[in-house]
Order: sequence, then C-alpha cells, then structure tokens
Amino acid sequence: MTILSGIIGPDGRVSDSEFGFIDYNDTSTQSSPLSLPANVWVDVPNDGLGPFTNRSYSPAGVVDVLDVTTGYLDFTYLNLGSEIQVRNDFTVTPQTNNCLLEARYLLGGGAGQYPLQFWSERLDNGSGISYQRVTSFPIYIGDTNTKNNPGKMQVRLSTNGTMRNAGVYVSMRAKK
Repeated sequence: MTILSGIIGPDGRVSDSEFGFIDYNDTSTQSSPLSLPANVWVDVPNDGLGPFTNRSYSPAGVVDVLDVTTGYLDFTYLNLGSEIQVRNDFTVTPQTNNCLLEARYLLGGGAGQYPLQFWSERLDNGSGISYQRVTSFPIYIGDTNTKNNPGKMQVRLSTNGTMRNAGVYVSMRAKK
C-alpha cells in the first residue's frame, strides 16, 4: 500500500501545497508621506512595524516574504510553483487635478527584469484630495529569475504628490 503525504482536496487529488498569509503594516510613510515626483517610478517602502502586522499564519517553512529594510517582496522562502496574492493598501494625494496614477511590481533581475502593472487610473476629483486604493494582484513563482530577485512595488503619478502606504497583505500557496 502506498501512503501519500499532503492535503486531499475536494476533488480527491493530493496536494503538496500549504496555505497561509502574512500581513505587513507600514509605519514609515505615516508621519512623513513618501514624496512622488511627477512621472517617476518610486519604490514603495514597508517597514513591517505597524500595529496590525501579523506573521502568525505563514505556511510551514515560510519565515517572511517581505524585506522590511526595503519594502521589497522576498520570494526566497518559496519554492518554484508557489503562488502569492498581494493586497496593497495605499493613499495618494496629488498636487494637481486629473492626473494619472499607476502601480506595478518590478520582478526579476538584470536583463530579465520585467514590470507587471496592476493599477492605472485618472484621479479627477480634485488636487490635494487623498485617494485611498486597495488592490489585489497575483504573482506566481514560475522561474528562478522571479524567485531569486526582489519584487519591488512601485507607483508613478503624472504630477507631484505624496503617498502613505498602509501595508501589504500576502496570501500564499506555498509549493512543498
């Protein structure tokens, strides 16, 4: 008799995946908002020091998925075939009405670096108004270029402005 290890899903198949999440709440941009110069991609910091940071429910073997010194996603604890879903919560305040806000993750490294844009919209309710956005975006770890390099969240605003990062919640299906 063969004994299978893993989780039996509703379809009767055995899975070797483990689910979990980590929530990284940022404090670095709360008292001093991040400056957004017009038309420049800016890396979004996250220090993981906020009161709602929760590292209690990560999948087995996954210590962290965010480098809190840079705010970059760190995939090194995830095996190839793993997937994450990131939920970003940030607030942008433009200095000019009717500007364009874009958000992306810059993945991979060197000549293999690639952007995955997940948000683009016009902010046209007025200047000086805070626009909170909560977005969700999936990333899969399908090759070593993605796994071995940071995932940099970046924003670009078509005018000068500021940003506060509330944090990022990362839901994971970690491949064993």
